[in-house]
Amino acid sequence: MQADEQTTATSGGMSSSVSPHSREALGTGAGDPIEGHTSTAVEQSLIDLRMYAVEMGGLVIDQVGSAVKALLDRDPRLAELVLSRESLVNQYDGRLDRDSLTFIALQQPVANDLRMARAVARIGLELERVGDESKKIARFALQVGSAPAYDPVAAVARNLRHMADLSVTLLRSAVRAFDESNAGLASQVRTRDKELDAEYATALRLIMSFVMQDHQLLKATIDTLFALKGLERIGDHAKNIAEQVEYMLEGVDVRHHAQAPTP
Repeated sequence: MQADEQTTATSGGMSSSVSPHSREALGTGAGDPIEGHTSTAVEQSLIDLRMYAVEMGGLVIDQVGSAVKALLDRDPRLAELVLSRESLVNQYDGRLDRDSLTFIALQQPVANDLRMARAVARIGLELERVGDESKKIARFALQVGSAPAYDPVAAVARNLRHMADLSVTLLRSAVRAFDESNAGLASQVRTRDKELDAEYATALRLIMSFVMQDHQLLKATIDTLFALKGLERIGDHAKNIAEQVEYMLEGVDVRHHAQAPTP
């Protein structure tokens, strides 16, 4: 969560806002995301869908990092930046949903192409929900700007920072897995989500002991708890994206797929 990464995008035109959040922000290689097509129109449509979803992922990743940094650094300007870009996140989601449905209706894809179009729409929805969690954290950051030096946020600052690092890592890996058609990386995201859950449980115990010591900060404690819960949910959304990637590549819904019992 470097400061220079988190202030590059603006809420202006869509194309100028997303360029810093493309593959460079995600650490991915360009590559050819679609192979084996005989129809140029279908191939280009799928490439456009994937590229746009990856750009949205880069923006949303930046939103998470910026929101947490604004909270920890008591930086209202950075919090305002996150809030100003929320409409851009929603625009991405709307376009991905619309373009995916249009592709299905006009191209009538089958098998892998249909799974990818479905995955893009669902990934856009998951990323939009991550944007919502970032927005909530940014709003809280504006509220605590004048809070005392030692408050619930300061008490769990280490946990907040660690959870933010984990959630951003999981989210970035999930988007990379989609961009690179990497089922192995997607599987790693689903496994590592447990680390974020464990960190949340630790932070929860710490903040509960804090509120028992000072009831005057009850509201701030509850808000801090919601911020922690938001980061834990971001990990869930990253896991959901990883599940969509595995379904797109392997045709197996891992959410409900159980291993066969060993004979």
